[in-house]
Amino acid sequence: MFEFSEFVWGIAEVKRDLDISLQSVGTSISANIALEALRALVLARPDVGTLRTDDDFLMRFLGARKMNVKEAFEVYENYYRFLLQNPELFIRNNIDNSEVKQALEDGLPGVLQRRDSKGRRIIVFFAAQWDPNRYSISAIHKAFYLSLDLLLQDCVVRERGLVLVIDWSQFSFRQCRKLQPAALRAIAEGLEYCYPVRFKSIHCVTQPWYIEAAISLLKPFLRETSKRKIFSHGNNLSSLHQILSREVLPAELGGEQGPYRSSPWMANLQKASHETLDRDKSPID
Repeated sequence: MFEFSEFVWGIAEVKRDLDISLQSVGTSISANIALEALRALVLARPDVGTLRTDDDFLMRFLGARKMNVKEAFEVYENYYRFLLQNPELFIRNNIDNSEVKQALEDGLPGVLQRRDSKGRRIIVFFAAQWDPNRYSISAIHKAFYLSLDLLLQDCVVRERGLVLVIDWSQFSFRQCRKLQPAALRAIAEGLEYCYPVRFKSIHCVTQPWYIEAAISLLKPFLRETSKRKIFSHGNNLSSLHQILSREVLPAELGGEQGPYRSSPWMANLQKASHETLDRDKSPID
């Protein structure tokens, strides 16, 4: 009953602005109007499943599409379908999962403590650390989504986006053969069309030829705007440093912060996990 009454109020309140938003791709509208417009759309479409309609959750989708309500709703729809099609990526996905924990310990992914010059958080991947005998590519996939969920709680991340750096140093052809094309495509399409995240740039360093080939195979599944955000630096770290200052980067990437340590980010994930458990506990009568 509450959701229905909220919908009736919301659709009447934002109808004019909603119509303008849906007809004008890229039109900038205020956050409050966009928020109520997206909420009205979600509540009007129970077939896509009402996951959450709170402000914080909906703002993730609006931030990922620069307050464009139509595009934000499309991502919301895709996200819901993605959850249904890939429940194994989200059910019991937490820091206590042993394989996920191993991936995070290896920096797959890692999150740097310092932001770039534009205040954006930096995600790193140290590809050579992956041992397929210890955990699968699925564990890395889970660790990535777990990290993104926490990062997206930050309004600055939603506003300014993320930067991704993948270090392919010493990544062997044997490891590459374990990267199944279907799994890579699922990751690329999931992040591109189904997840409320905006990558401002993606940087590959010291990538061998077989990784260049794999990237070429993935590009047809990306939007044109996303393709333009991928930069291949090879062994030329100085070109990376022209974009990301050495002051914020770990030693593995030619930076001044010393070797990457996974423990600070894992502590943040552990804290968030405990807070979620405490919040979900039923009160004792």
